[in-house]
Amino acid sequence: MKVIAFTFTTSAIYVCGLSGTKNEPELVFKHKLSIPVYSTPETVEWFETEFKLIMNREKPDLATYRLTMTNVNHNYIGKVYYAQAILNLICAKDNITVEHTSPTSVVASKFGLPKNADLQAYIDDRLGSPGNPWDVKMKDTALMALNRLP
Repeated sequence: MKVIAFTFTTSAIYVCGLSGTKNEPELVFKHKLSIPVYSTPETVEWFETEFKLIMNREKPDLATYRLTMTNVNHNYIGKVYYAQAILNLICAKDNITVEHTSPTSVVASKFGLPKNADLQAYIDDRLGSPGNPWDVKMKDTALMALNRLP
């Protein structure tokens, strides 16, 4: 099984693809896409192009994205919510299951760990600290993908 996870911010999109299982995950790819400074219609078109390229190249079984509802303003709507909408549309057209992940649902118990386990260290251990970009946001994105593996 292959899962692709996305974390959207107002300046970048973090994408991480994993295959295998929770016990034996394999990093397929990870990438940080900087969102260009475009008008809203151009930005939406850019989202569509990028997501189609990723989905056509990777052919995931499932896509998931981080769903947050804080700090909502015009910029956030145009960069985060529009991107989520376009991702949902691309997945629907390509018959790819797409789900959202609440940040509060990625917890240690989902990985068979004690309640206060360090999930950042856990994902480093599972994937071997694969190099840049491998910051907190990318690790959280990888954890979302890992959480969806069987």
